[in-house]
Amino acid sequence: VLYSRFISPGTALLELPGRDGRGTSSPTHGDNNGLGPGDHPGPDMAMLEAPSPGCIPPVTGELENTVALYPTDVLQEDKEGFEKINTRPGKIILFSEAGFAGQKREIWGDIPDATSWELSHTISIRVIRGGFHGRKCVLAEGDVEIDNPWTAYGQSEQPRGSRPFRIGSFKRVVRDYRTPEISLFAEENGEGARLTFTDSAEDTRTQGQPLAAASIIVHSGLWLVYSKPFFDDDPYVLEPGGYPNLKAWGAKDPSICSMHPIRLGCPAVERPGEPQVLIYEAAGFQGRSFAISRDIYDLKRLPGPALPTVGSLHVLGGCWVGYEKEGFRGHQYLLEEGEYQDWRQWGGYSKELVSLRLIRTDFSDPALVLFEAMDFEEGPSVELSEALPDTQLAGYGTVTQSIHVLSGVPTLLPGRGTQPPLRLQGQGWQMGRGTCPPGGCGPLRGGGDALPPSPSPSAPPSQILLFSEPDFLGDHVAFEEDQDTLPAAFVPRSCRVRGGSWILFDGQAFAGDQHVLSEGEYPTLSAMGCLSSTTICSLKKVPVFFSEPSIFLHGLECFEGKEIELNNEVRSLQAEGFNNHVLSVRVKGGIWVLCEHSDFRGRQWLLDCTEITNWLTYSGLQHVGSLYPIRQRRIYFRIRSRELELYLSVPDDVEDMKAGRVVVSSLSEQSSSIWYYEDGLIKNQVAPNMSLQVIGPAGKGAKAVLWSETRMPRQTWSIDSQGRIHSQMFEDMILDIKGGRSYDRDHAIVWDMAEERPTQIWDIQVL
Repeated sequence: VLYSRFISPGTALLELPGRDGRGTSSPTHGDNNGLGPGDHPGPDMAMLEAPSPGCIPPVTGELENTVALYPTDVLQEDKEGFEKINTRPGKIILFSEAGFAGQKREIWGDIPDATSWELSHTISIRVIRGGFHGRKCVLAEGDVEIDNPWTAYGQSEQPRGSRPFRIGSFKRVVRDYRTPEISLFAEENGEGARLTFTDSAEDTRTQGQPLAAASIIVHSGLWLVYSKPFFDDDPYVLEPGGYPNLKAWGAKDPSICSMHPIRLGCPAVERPGEPQVLIYEAAGFQGRSFAISRDIYDLKRLPGPALPTVGSLHVLGGCWVGYEKEGFRGHQYLLEEGEYQDWRQWGGYSKELVSLRLIRTDFSDPALVLFEAMDFEEGPSVELSEALPDTQLAGYGTVTQSIHVLSGVPTLLPGRGTQPPLRLQGQGWQMGRGTCPPGGCGPLRGGGDALPPSPSPSAPPSQILLFSEPDFLGDHVAFEEDQDTLPAAFVPRSCRVRGGSWILFDGQAFAGDQHVLSEGEYPTLSAMGCLSSTTICSLKKVPVFFSEPSIFLHGLECFEGKEIELNNEVRSLQAEGFNNHVLSVRVKGGIWVLCEHSDFRGRQWLLDCTEITNWLTYSGLQHVGSLYPIRQRRIYFRIRSRELELYLSVPDDVEDMKAGRVVVSSLSEQSSSIWYYEDGLIKNQVAPNMSLQVIGPAGKGAKAVLWSETRMPRQTWSIDSQGRIHSQMFEDMILDIKGGRSYDRDHAIVWDMAEERPTQIWDIQVL
């Protein structure tokens, strides 16, 4: 959000209510930029501020490329208090030119003076995690290019597009997951009728009359307040604190017609495939130090001089969990990439941090089920897939005794006894996929938050990191694309795979024996399924696919003889009672790995949708020992008509309908064109409980709609390499567009496969 209006900081401040309801002492004019109490930090985002007019010092030289400044007043209370806020490290990457080009600076904290930086008129900013007087430009998480926002206030005769961008200062204002809260008062000094908001409001008018506020208290969060509905015009940017009158936030009109809080996104990891933590003996990155890249069971038992605890640390890559005690026990602290000068900055209850564990999973799509009963027995339960500020809002109780994590890494934070529900405060538990029995994490009491905000739908790129020594040591190279040859003299001895699966070949140009590696860590050649003498010479990504796993094994050539149909992995065909004598293979769906011996040992062959009439000629074998389908994580994509250059989409409010129209249209804010593939179903991002289905008789021209996924029989789909979307329920039916001149010409339908209908060809644009 670009903030171009000049606001004079207020000099008089309201008292914020304390925990006892009596309020706190008013801060001085200099506290928190004169906008509110300094002891109530806002939830991470950044604010970019202009230098005061006429006060720009001359450019004296370049600053260091990486600037690291940290606040000194991290809020901490005793173990019994429930106001302990778990802050997160912030990071901004600023590029001096448009298109994310030019000089790059990494900003980790407040920058009191950035006026000496040389920037072009348009700069690029990437907010990874999100005093100063003057005009403000609010930067939420994500990528943005900004033209010089201060030119409207300048007096220079230079052409507007040629004026250099000058930044006065940076300030972090959103640091944690607390629920934003703002109170509006009908009278000055916090008196009169009061209205409280905790979420965005696009139109606060009642019967056409705007909401009037004579004073405001921002309890938490950073709020953008607009004098017009639907977030129109320049907003007032309000940090936590009190605003006793209109002048305090720079307004002349008390009308408030819309408002929006800035929130933190989900944990962001820039280098998930290169986990590393620098541990220092003392606070402030002082004393002895060493680097780790694997789990540490007990810091005191490491080889060499033992450290009693961690004084400070710098997370260079990956997302980690720190534990108060050895053996991954005690209070847990989520450690994202960034610097932590002492135990207060990672939200510690004490100075103790004795064990660390790397989170080896994807943060996208967190989902879990909370059970009030032990051992997942029948009784009250709730399934969560998005942030919930209070579990009681979902009709769930205040006690949880068992947890089933379905996906992602949800973060659970409890309330305490009869105190008010916490808003992502206090101790947290980072949960990996699986189940948590009673006692595994201790009973959770109180109406605490359950999940951080869901991430935007984008899949991390598939990447493989090769290391020249075992245990991820020595030189390393990283690849995101196929490599028909590896760098000269580089011999891989260990590797990490993330975001997908890869095939390693012991010959150049993808020749020789294959070694298929799914996402994970492989500390030795043996773990990679290779002999100690194997040299990896080329590698290739396993492609994205959109079909359910299905394979047929035949006892004779040309698909004759006894047939075995499989849809899941088999560790040993012979042990499962099948005849492992195979002479022809047909893969109908998915991508499969066939192995020479049981338990996925021996030589491997990766097969996509194909037919092999003579397995002996293809592989040199007359049997298959074991096999398994490749599993891929959820992938979001757009479906674009190659002929019409329009996108398959649904209305944004489709989830409120029994059936939703599926049409082709240009990209717009009124419809959703983001889809994903799940167990053969094609689903839209805005309606996860609905899927693409055909209604009515399945003849030519039958319409495709979004309908409840529970409708039987299930209607599944597959997408072939030519871009045709096949119905698996209605044989030979292809997703098409109606066309013509009627009112519903843009509606999706099914039709027989026909070469003369180019509207049957779609481009799948993976996000």
